[in-house]
Order: sequence, then C-alpha cells, then structure tokens
Amino acid sequence: MVLLAIGGAVGWLVRVVAGVMVAKGRRRRVVAVVVARAASAAGLVYLAFLLLWGLNYHRPPLAVLTGLGQETTGVALGELEALCGELVSEANAARTAVAEDAGGVSRLAGGVPATLVRATAAVRGASERYAVVRGPFATPKPVLFSTGLSYLGLSGIYMPFTAEANVNAILPDSQVPFTACHELAHQGGIAPEDEANFVAWAACIRHPHPDFRYSGALNAALYAVNALALADRQRALRVARWSPDVRRDLDALTAWNRRYQGPAERASRAVNDAYLKTQGVDEGVRSYGRMVDLLILERRARTGRPEGSRPR
Repeated sequence: MVLLAIGGAVGWLVRVVAGVMVAKGRRRRVVAVVVARAASAAGLVYLAFLLLWGLNYHRPPLAVLTGLGQETTGVALGELEALCGELVSEANAARTAVAEDAGGVSRLAGGVPATLVRATAAVRGASERYAVVRGPFATPKPVLFSTGLSYLGLSGIYMPFTAEANVNAILPDSQVPFTACHELAHQGGIAPEDEANFVAWAACIRHPHPDFRYSGALNAALYAVNALALADRQRALRVARWSPDVRRDLDALTAWNRRYQGPAERASRAVNDAYLKTQGVDEGVRSYGRMVDLLILERRARTGRPEGSRPR
C-alpha cells in the first residue's frame, strides 16, 4: 500500500506538471485548482488520521490513567542512580539465559517471526496490568523493505490507517522484542512515544522468556543511564556495570547504528520530530527518553518514598 501510494503520488505529480505545461493562458487557474484539491485531500487524510487514532495524543497522561502519579518533580540523583543500578543488574541477569550466535551476540529464540508472535502475548499481559492499554492485538509485521527503514533510522512504525504494527526485521536481536511491544502499545491506543516505551518495558520484563526480559531491561537501562549521564556523567559511568555478554551486544548495536547513519536518517529524524510536535509533544523526538519519568513513578509505587533529597 505504501509503494502504491508513492507511485500514485508520483503519477499524479507528473500528470499535474503536464497539465500545467499545456494550459497556456490559464496556468494560474489550473495551479490554483490543483493546490485546492491537494489541500482538500490532505485535510481529509488528516481528519481520517485523527478519527482513527490521532486523538489518542490528547488523552490524559498514562501516569494518571494508571494511578502511578502526576509528575516526577524533585527526583534526586540518588533515586535515578538507584533505578539505573536495578535496570543494569536486571539486564545482566537476564542476559545469562539468552542464546548467542557464533560471535557471542544475543540471539532470539525462534528468530524474528516467532518473536513477533510472542510479542502479542507479552502486550496482552501488560494490558491486564494496565487496563488503559486495550486490544485486540494483531501480530506485528516484519517490514519487507527493512533496509530502507534502517537508513531512515526507524526500528518500527505504526500505520494508523490499517492499525498495523510494523517492525524492522534486520534490527539487532536485542532490540526486536522491545520494539515489537512498543509498536503494539501504539496499536493499543498509547500514542506518546515515552508511554509506548514504558508499556513495552512492562510487557517485556514480565515475559516468561529471557530474551524478552533482557530486551526490556536493556532498553530501559539505556534510557535511564543516558538520563543520568546528562546530569552526572561520572555517576552514570560507575553505575553502568555491564557484563561482558551485554557489552558484546552493545558493541553490535553501536556498529549497526553506525552502518546506517547518514543524511536519510537525519532527515527522517527531523520529520519525526516535526510530526510529534504537531501532535502536541513539545519535546519532539526527545520525548522517547521521558520513559524514565514513568519508570521512576513505577519504582516509587513498588518501593515507597523516593530516595535522596537533592532535586534533579
């Protein structure tokens, strides 16, 4: 459908240009009609987007709907460091039970197709814990042109017009479960990226299979450690005590990212940033990292009062 849409748009543009070229003496009128029709079509598409899914951006925050709390003002560095330590330990522990390839990098049980099927059950489990995440959920689809998606810097994409969760099929294995659950969270009505990340973590961390628990803990730990590094780099370096197995996976992830970096990725990031801001997400692509705020609230709900006294 995407390829047909692109082909149709190119064909329409060629037809418009040809029409303008032959419309001698009335080109302004032809151009005005074309612009009006294009604006009308764009408006209808955007209206369909809003009615089918886009209004989810304007729901109350997930933290409020789940009873986790309102906000995370006054977070102490000690509290954030403690969260990082827990997540790093969980990732190291889960990694010990995950299979490896010949290079010592983590490998998914059953490969990507089986993992996508298991992701559906994982998010159903998260929906039982957080009723705001509503199904039914359909199995995520591996993107046929995953190489192109990689050059765009995208690990997955949710298609609101068809309610399909799509996953980059050539991601490093450590990223697939978390990404699949993230896209399924969108399918379940969770629009903000940080909230979809949190649901993905909640789905993965309670999964019976270690590759899911590892993917959830690893990605949450990376977000949390990066947040700590912005405030205190030395603390972040001390707490990021990755096991040798995890370090191999992180090296593989870094190499994968470098392989596909370039102008297409930067342009795609700018488009995604602009899209999120048009939906009321003022932080744009930086909002992905706000997942850490939800992790802090969840940890407080589990352990009681926040630690430390120095505000973030």
